[in-house]
Amino acid sequence: MVEDICGWTALAGHRADFAPLRGTQTADVAIIGGGFTGLAAARQLAALRPSARIALIDGKRIGEGASARNSGFAVANESPGHAQLHTDSGLASYRTMNRLDHAGVAELRQLTGQLGIDCQWEDTGSIHAAHDPANFDRLRHHAETFQRLRIDARLIEGKDLHSRLGTSFYSLGVESRGGALLQPAKLAQGLATTLPDQVTCYDNSPVRRIDRDGAGWLLELAGGTITAPQVIVAVNAFFPRLALKSLRLFPLALTASLTRPLTAEEEAQIGHAPSWGVLSPQSLGATMRLTQDRRILIRNTAEYRPSGIDSRRLDSRVQVHADGLAKRFPFLQRDAIAYSWSGSICISRNAKPVFEQSQPGLFLCGGYNASGVSRGSIMGKLIADYACGQDNPLLSDALSLIKPNLIPPRPFFDFGVKLRMAAERRAARPER
Repeated sequence: MVEDICGWTALAGHRADFAPLRGTQTADVAIIGGGFTGLAAARQLAALRPSARIALIDGKRIGEGASARNSGFAVANESPGHAQLHTDSGLASYRTMNRLDHAGVAELRQLTGQLGIDCQWEDTGSIHAAHDPANFDRLRHHAETFQRLRIDARLIEGKDLHSRLGTSFYSLGVESRGGALLQPAKLAQGLATTLPDQVTCYDNSPVRRIDRDGAGWLLELAGGTITAPQVIVAVNAFFPRLALKSLRLFPLALTASLTRPLTAEEEAQIGHAPSWGVLSPQSLGATMRLTQDRRILIRNTAEYRPSGIDSRRLDSRVQVHADGLAKRFPFLQRDAIAYSWSGSICISRNAKPVFEQSQPGLFLCGGYNASGVSRGSIMGKLIADYACGQDNPLLSDALSLIKPNLIPPRPFFDFGVKLRMAAERRAARPER
């Protein structure tokens, strides 16, 4: 049976544990969720309120949840297929999100340099690429839309694309620049271990309840409690577990695999292609990476499974990964896979995030629709600005975003989303 081991985390090396929260604690601000959003919020709060006591709490190890388990894209230009660009409001919303995403990439680029975080950062554009000719018109529309929005992008076809990727599987692609590729666990670990001293971090401290406590908030945890006048909730796919946004957000369970490093002979077969990241124009198609340390990552499964992926299910998903690798790189068989793991992303029906003060002192931030590295980082910084009463154009952008649409209650939603995903999975089969 396959063991769920995140390759990024295994390769990042060990960091010292933070103690779990025990007993009765107090803070000026408590942040629930130690991913990219929570880390960014903690750093910004410390900068704006240097005398404040800030608690950063995670149910597992800070920086080792979904943030460390993603595919390592700091996305700057979201697929225009996700936006209703035929309307003025859709175009304005896309431009707003694009500004936020670019700001997130710039923030992370600045922090990795300033703090000396070695996370294999590369200012390499992502490539939306297709194998199935049925998706070629969609890619051409992507390219035209990017150009209309003055986003740096270009079409890559045929032999040029084969040479760029080292595989003839894809025949048409759109490369957009402005984003980055990186090792997400190393980035999250670096951000966690360089937090200012006034941030107290708590590992393995799941929050069970959030209740009013006079003018502030009481958090009940497995090992104790913490009270704070302000709380920032940054748990992304796990909002519903805290009885928050359960009719606005839902999780998707994803699985990925990472190979061993390519051999010299395999490098020759791919023409010593420089590292790249490929996204699919088709929902539920494959996400691929050739990493800086010369491994291939594949993520080509997504499913609605709120309880997560167990070892038995992961084993069957790894075979799907192996089949996808063999289509692109016939010399890579299943035994080339070194690590396989599962993780969750947070989705809303209209691909919009949560960013709000839901009650006095209770701030919610999350729901990044698979763009959590850059978007989560900038939104985390901005939710701290919001909590501190700051005012800036990017905060105005975040507050202006359309809210996530309502979803039906369970079990009606469960039935509907499974039917929708089954149809999308069939349509995406050639791209998997």
